[in-house]
Amino acid sequence: MAAVQSLGTVTQLGQANWTLTQPRRGLRLYDDFNYDYAALYRLQPNVRVCVDFLARNIAQLGLHTFRRVSETDRVRVRDHPLPLLLARPLPPEMKVTRYRLIEALVSDLGIYFNAYWLKLRQGGAVVGLLRIPPIYMTPVGNLVPTSYSLDIGGRHTDFAPSEVVHFRGYSPEDPIGGLSPLETLRRVLAEEDSAGNYREEFWQNAARMEGIIKRPAAAPEWSDVARTRFLAEFNALYAGQGNGGQTAVLEEGMEWEQTSFDPQQSEYLGGRKLTREECARSYHIPLPMVGILDHATFSNITEQHKNLYQDSLGPWLVSIEQDIELQLQSDFADVVGMYSEFNIAEKLAGSFEDQIKAYQTAVGRPWMTPDEARARQNMPSMGGDAAMLGVPLNLVVGDMPPPAPPALPPKGQKGIDSAAIHLRAKFREQWTRVLARHYRRQEEAMVSRVPKALAAAGTKVLVGGIWFDEERWNSELSADLFGLNHLTARAWADHAIEQGGMAIEDMDAFDARMDPWLQEHSQVQAVGINGKVRDGLGAALNDPNPLEAVKNLFEIAVTAWAVNEAISAVTSAGNFGAHEAANAGGLKTKTWRTNSKNPRPSHAAMNGMTVGIRENFPTGQRWPGDPAGGADENANCECSVDFN
Repeated sequence: MAAVQSLGTVTQLGQANWTLTQPRRGLRLYDDFNYDYAALYRLQPNVRVCVDFLARNIAQLGLHTFRRVSETDRVRVRDHPLPLLLARPLPPEMKVTRYRLIEALVSDLGIYFNAYWLKLRQGGAVVGLLRIPPIYMTPVGNLVPTSYSLDIGGRHTDFAPSEVVHFRGYSPEDPIGGLSPLETLRRVLAEEDSAGNYREEFWQNAARMEGIIKRPAAAPEWSDVARTRFLAEFNALYAGQGNGGQTAVLEEGMEWEQTSFDPQQSEYLGGRKLTREECARSYHIPLPMVGILDHATFSNITEQHKNLYQDSLGPWLVSIEQDIELQLQSDFADVVGMYSEFNIAEKLAGSFEDQIKAYQTAVGRPWMTPDEARARQNMPSMGGDAAMLGVPLNLVVGDMPPPAPPALPPKGQKGIDSAAIHLRAKFREQWTRVLARHYRRQEEAMVSRVPKALAAAGTKVLVGGIWFDEERWNSELSADLFGLNHLTARAWADHAIEQGGMAIEDMDAFDARMDPWLQEHSQVQAVGINGKVRDGLGAALNDPNPLEAVKNLFEIAVTAWAVNEAISAVTSAGNFGAHEAANAGGLKTKTWRTNSKNPRPSHAAMNGMTVGIRENFPTGQRWPGDPAGGADENANCECSVDFN
């Protein structure tokens, strides 16, 4: 004899052929009550954990629409009615986002294994997607759905299959509706429900005294009235909330025998854990993803996170994508080659550094233009060459002829030092990166504080140091600059030693002699650079649009200030290191060289001038970039010095 449960009623059937025309919406646990699936989601925490986990992790994925151009090319479609509808399924006043629509869809599938979208039309075109709770919708038919019956508040409406997007799972006995996973979990959920009820009743009773009362064998027989009176008085005194921990006083001859509930022997805790595990397994969720960390390690959690989006969520995603393509896409024109796809690559991609290495290996050359890199950092386009993809000099692409190597200066030509040119380019790039990173840190810290600064006291607060912590920024920057100054000075010192054929026996002592000056120089540089930022912030707060002005200030700092300050810093530290090496090596004279096409008049006048190794040039400087000349003589200076 077969039995089928429909809408909470158990009916016995004979051997005749039959087909379910109503989806199962509830199941019976240990007691005589039938719980509908919504109640199980509400009352069973482990069911809700698993269903919410699936719904939230799928809903957060972007749902993109593409058009397949060829086997190796596809184009993202943004302005077609289909992706616009999926992005905003209902008018704004109904407050249904794409995330909420997908979250409800996956939740319905997780609870009922059925989900429904009703197509809302205007002028024949689909303009909205309304989620219908499965409890209100019934598919009608045998092997295929012939209609859908909607019952809300006693009002009955039938819809043609073309008006409903029906997402459903598998059922062995119903070809037009899915069988809820909760049916398979019935026994586990029943056990959890009964255990939970027992524990709830235990704490409601709140009698810390658990046991039985013994009367003497010789005691006279109790009447029903006496027994009832005793139990009523005992429970009133020692049971229930507020009476926990009371000391019982028994009548003459009675004895108390202690008994208690043993969670370990009844495996209460193990049962709760088993319920969570069985629910996770039923939904094919890796156990560590729902907080079961008994055998979790860093490596296997990482692998199971990948498994989550490949093997666990992957089938759900494919099923939803194909149902959208089959049941919804056909309502729109110009859909040849189109398909919708969840952007699972966002979750599977490694760190940004890992992606960069993988792309570099796969492509074999640079694969981003400077403008594309700037766009990732929300920086404006520079235009011009920044929109072009660079090609390394040692790379040949297709039929492109190999690039000619850079021209070297003629052998023996005076005033041209190719090694020094390469050193300048290398260290200017390094200085620019460090300074730009410093400005970005300041931008991140300052932009969020601008509204507070304005609300508090405007510019005075900022200049007063409450919002712009000069001590902190000077300390951080001077530490960074000291390391760079030391590397720069030592590189030029090594170059001067090689060029002059000198020999310095103790280079460690040489470094120790340079460091005090470099340390002080770094602190002065930090104060000057941060003072420029401080003054710029003060002016930006008086702008009609202060927040935008602050952002523009740091954009200028990164793209212009960092470059110019790098030129001056390399000139100063490099020539200092070379001068110290020449002095230690016993060289006697030095000659000023101008390297830029538009030098200062004072520097142009000194070009080729030779003075003693310990003498100053007419500007009061011992070498190009010497701070003794002041900012007017050092800013953007590219001059160098030869030693004789």
